[in-house]
Amino acid sequence: MPTLFRSVLFVPGTRGDRFDKALAADADAVILDLEDSVDPGRKTEARETVARFLATRPVSSSRLFVRVNASTSPWIGADLERMRGLEGFDGLVLPKVESPHQIETVAPHAPARCVIPLLESARGILHAAAIAAADADVPALLFGAEDLTADLGIRRTIDGEELLFARSQVVLAAASVGAEAIDAVATDLADIDGLRADAHRARALGFRGKMAIHPAQVPVINEVYSPTADEIAHARQTIAAFDAAGPAGVIRVNDQMIEAPVVLRAKRVLALADAIAGRPATSRRTPS
Repeated sequence: MPTLFRSVLFVPGTRGDRFDKALAADADAVILDLEDSVDPGRKTEARETVARFLATRPVSSSRLFVRVNASTSPWIGADLERMRGLEGFDGLVLPKVESPHQIETVAPHAPARCVIPLLESARGILHAAAIAAADADVPALLFGAEDLTADLGIRRTIDGEELLFARSQVVLAAASVGAEAIDAVATDLADIDGLRADAHRARALGFRGKMAIHPAQVPVINEVYSPTADEIAHARQTIAAFDAAGPAGVIRVNDQMIEAPVVLRAKRVLALADAIAGRPATSRRTPS
């Protein structure tokens, strides 16, 4: 059964008042952020706020991660030292990754060596496959469009044609190791239609989820990255017809040719539907 990463919600590490709200937003994963959303002068405060929260052992239907600062930053050492030995979270998110070595250096400090790379530079995108295959538990690859377009010196557009190659690189790299490819944030919080269109575009390329920067984005993202009732029904019909045909190899159903790869896609649809159905709908915390 696949690990769900349909929606990945970021919350600033200095905003302890928002942590419980983030866990209640029904995102598949919540990331407590020590990096971009935290002013350099408040890094220590963010570490302590996150550490206190993790010490209360949050119980949630959302997986919980901590985004540390980049491995080339002056804060990474203190980040890793403060997170050492803490429980209550599933892994680390490492931003601005450009080589597998960066993942492998951080992995010993992460729970179960779980590190999720954020690919957001030209070098990171070009090395995506090697990064995905790093000697660590890499369950997903995150795609950072804002930093990438800044690195390229181009404007990010609504239709996203300038990101097609980069997105495809991330999807292929993730698929090559059985990881999930997670698309970039949509920064216009008021444009829900734009968010939905961007999510559909990324899903069509092979992304399994999308990052969010506000709880209001989570329901739309979850909807787009969940199979519809029609998709589930079609998947069941496809598998049943193929199984009933015995060792035919290729069959015809409603003027469509069905063979093993089509059946495999159908099984993935049902596995995703089962994972979603088995996920608790609410989050809670143990009493402090």
